[in-house]
Amino acid sequence: MTPPTADTFWLPVLLPVLLVLVVYRLTRLITTDDFPPVLWVRDRLAGGWRPLTGPEQARSRVKLQSVADVQDDPEFGQLRMIDFKTNRYVTRSKYSPVWLAELITCSWCASGWVSGLVVLVTDLTVGLPVPWLYGPAVWGAAALLASQEWS
Repeated sequence: MTPPTADTFWLPVLLPVLLVLVVYRLTRLITTDDFPPVLWVRDRLAGGWRPLTGPEQARSRVKLQSVADVQDDPEFGQLRMIDFKTNRYVTRSKYSPVWLAELITCSWCASGWVSGLVVLVTDLTVGLPVPWLYGPAVWGAAALLASQEWS
């Protein structure tokens, strides 16, 4: 019997961890991050109230004082204090269905589709011994990470 090599020994341990981290990062990019191109697409597809980004807050001329304040900003439209953060209302595009808006703003929903895609691509390129077990496991772990307030 030959001893295990480094790549055969660590691959079963590291691959699930790497899959969870990749799915977590992609889920956060889709649902929460304010990277400008992704934020622009999410605003058009999902709409609704969202916190001002750092540059938007610096450019805003309106400073809200309390939770009851709702004011109009000439550049950003209607602003409101939600959870002690200044939020703006973004109108969803008419062609965007409600289910798509829910899918890209819900970390549990988005991580399910992302984990399915990441596990499929990994299975097709590297090969996974039991991909039908990797999918739900990666989904559950990544969704738990992505849904936390601190993440």
